[in-house]
Amino acid sequence: MRELNGRTRKNFYDLLANRDGEYCKCCGKLPIECQLVVDHKDNNPLNNDPSNLQLLCRRCNYLKNPRREPVDLCVSESVADGRITEIDINRRKESLFRKQVFHMINEFGEFPENELKNSISEDIGISPVTATRYLDKMCSGRGILERVNRVKTVTIRYKPTPPGL
Repeated sequence: MRELNGRTRKNFYDLLANRDGEYCKCCGKLPIECQLVVDHKDNNPLNNDPSNLQLLCRRCNYLKNPRREPVDLCVSESVADGRITEIDINRRKESLFRKQVFHMINEFGEFPENELKNSISEDIGISPVTATRYLDKMCSGRGILERVNRVKTVTIRYKPTPPGL
């Protein structure tokens, strides 16, 4: 096996973006907000198996792979020694956000986007900007939700099930 060169890195980037979605797997940032890089989960640059690769922003990649003594903050070491990182908090809050969105959509069928973002962000202690990022992922091409333009508002609902499924 060899380390990734520019062309191979681009091919893996495209594969990962299509497979997993084009956002940082730790903090959720999108490529319009930061530069995403191909990361080796096991920190072995020779292990280019696609199951060992993920997209991270430069900041999360640096936190995961600091220049001195490699530490994997994205995995379980932070929990093992009692530290809680921003990444741990973000993962927990995104999970809470998603659960509340699904609860509201299941209960009402469709819900105004601004009210959804603002009320849930207030409940779980995130900014409306972060809530928008989470919701953008849920309404992406791979997500199961969609935005619907109504007369004076935008609502969120489940995407229709394609015929035959």
